Amino acid sequence: MQRAIGVLTLMHGGDGEADDLRLALKLLQEDVFSYSVAVPDSATEDVAEFVRLALEQVMARVAAFTAGLTLGFQAVAHAYEEQCEDADVATVLQQLALRLESQRGDERPA
Repeated sequence: MQRAIGVLTLMHGGDGEADDLRLALKLLQEDVFSYSVAVPDSATEDVAEFVRLALEQVMARVAAFTAGLTLGFQAVAHAYEEQCEDADVATVLQQLALRLESQRGDERPA
C-alpha cells in the first residue's frame, strides 16, 4: 500500500516533470507487476499448485496496491472537501468517467 501512495505522490509531483512519471511507472513495474515463484525442477511437481502459488502472489500485490490507491484517493477527496466549500467529488469523478469513455470511443476502429 505504501508503494501506491508513493506512486500517487510522484504522479502528482510538485513540478510535474516527466522524470517523476517515469519513476512512478518504474516503481509499478518493479513492485506490482514483477514477481517470482520458484519453478518446479521435477516433472512430479504439482503444476496446479505452482500456478496457484504464482496467482496468489500476483493477486496479493495487486490487492495491496489497489488498497493503497483507494486509501490515497479517499484522503485526497476528504482534504478537497474540507478545503473547498463547493467541492463535488462525485461530479469530478463523473466527468472523468465521461472523458475516459469518450477517449475509449475515439480509439475504437471504425
